Amino acid sequence: MKRSEKEIKEILNQDIQISDVVETRIQETYKQLGRKTSRRRARRVQRIAAAIAAVCLAVPGVVYASSKTEFFQAMFGNETRESNGILEREVDTGKKGKDAKVTVTLPSKEYVPVDEELAERAVGAYVSEEPIVKKIGSHTLTVSSFVYDKNGAMMYFTLEREGGVTALAGDKETNLTKGAYFTDEAEFYFNCETKNGAFAGENTYIDTKKSTADKLYCYSYMLWSEPLKDGDVPELMLETYPCTRKELKEETKTETEKIRLTDKDPVPVKKVDMGDKGYLEYSPIAMSVDMAKGMGLSKEEAADPYYLEKIEVTYKDKESYVVCDKEKNVENSSYQLGAGTYYKTVFNRLVDVDQIEKIAVNGVEFAVK
Repeated sequence: MKRSEKEIKEILNQDIQISDVVETRIQETYKQLGRKTSRRRARRVQRIAAAIAAVCLAVPGVVYASSKTEFFQAMFGNETRESNGILEREVDTGKKGKDAKVTVTLPSKEYVPVDEELAERAVGAYVSEEPIVKKIGSHTLTVSSFVYDKNGAMMYFTLEREGGVTALAGDKETNLTKGAYFTDEAEFYFNCETKNGAFAGENTYIDTKKSTADKLYCYSYMLWSEPLKDGDVPELMLETYPCTRKELKEETKTETEKIRLTDKDPVPVKKVDMGDKGYLEYSPIAMSVDMAKGMGLSKEEAADPYYLEKIEVTYKDKESYVVCDKEKNVENSSYQLGAGTYYKTVFNRLVDVDQIEKIAVNGVEFAVK
């Protein structure tokens, strides 16, 4: 589905009615990110992934070098990503006087080494390897690798420009909070969508160890707005402008292009269906759970990610992976998304699905056969 910038603005400017409970949770989330929002702004964040457009030129196979190892380490490993304990940050609330700043607590994150043999077995056959390259004005975008399942996706890309990248900004602080973002100086904007219209919310991590002023190494973790149907095709969407984003006007003519991101099949997804007692889907890269089943929540509460307390994956050898634990302020995921009553998460490490014994969500156990 192709969406123009004007159409996206119309979508984002719609007045959306949300409950006071959800509004409160939205404000709490934005305090953690150091930003203030309104009901309209909050809905804009949910819709923002639909705002994109794009093209890229596939480089002939004879000139590219396959590098699954680099992809595995980038997306799942800990060589360039740093673990952190619980952190406190003082952020601007947008208010004046004594309430101008507030101290927020950021959760701890742990990154672990990646088993490359396991990665090859689990997702190797589904990782695209032939780079997609697009020259966009003075910038060059290269999508090195892409992998996806019906709930989420991962994309490894670089953005470079002689004299310094100006279109995308990110650093150690954005890695801890909202992720990299397009600047007002950018003359383009991109994200992912599928041929059937599902769009991806995302969080982009900047590799601060490998990146330079002229070249950013980026790891994008995505979740689809709705489960992908069989045969649906992920596409890179890119919208280019004749001016910078801050100079855009209603009448500005823009160009929208798109290209298929991969010819590979999606990573297979497993499920645990306990009827009204619970429903969960998982793969080596992501998970989706229906919070309206078995959690003792109302429909309104099930649609509010605030009520997700803890997710823990327990393996057959009794080792465990705590994906998140609100009470202990732990967040070992790369991105989370509430879509209806479904809570989705992209893991921050590779999960060996063949060795899982059970997955517990808010104390509800999903036994894996």
